[in-house]
Amino acid sequence: MAFAGNVDELALLQTVRIKGAVTPELLATHLGVAPASAQAAFDALVGQGKAAESAPGSIALTPAGLAELEDQLDAERVSIDEDSLADVHESFVPLQARFAEVIASADVERLGALDAEAAGVFDDLSAFVPRLSRYQDLLAEALGKVRAGQTDWIGESGIDSYATVWSELRRELLEAAGRTEDDAA
Repeated sequence: MAFAGNVDELALLQTVRIKGAVTPELLATHLGVAPASAQAAFDALVGQGKAAESAPGSIALTPAGLAELEDQLDAERVSIDEDSLADVHESFVPLQARFAEVIASADVERLGALDAEAAGVFDDLSAFVPRLSRYQDLLAEALGKVRAGQTDWIGESGIDSYATVWSELRRELLEAAGRTEDDAA
């Protein structure tokens, strides 16, 4: 559903929850929207009581924002084909098993190979949960920076590095499939 700044409200709320605290700049980058749209969405969340300032210039969800997010996630799950999403999850499991080793190796070739192999799984995931397609763009951006020699984009925390985005997408997949971290272990 479109929100202030023509930003998808579910994607916005989920981004704030996953990131913990966000600035308008982070929202613009993560959601792939113009800075003015991100600022409008940021301000609207605060104005509606769904988020509050957590540090100067950044916000986090309030209990009202978290409740709204859960309601929207529940509504989204109703529309998802559970069996198909379970198949996507099963296809993802072997990729996740190799992920930590590839990130730890910081080997650009291996990361590229894992990315190529995961592309089909992420395409399938995006077909069932369209709002998650933005993660593929973020993975491609991070991989492009890695290939350009910026190796901090492999696993650096605090930026949308390949490892950060992969981990967020994994969390989204688990939640959409109705699984928990305990189920995935």
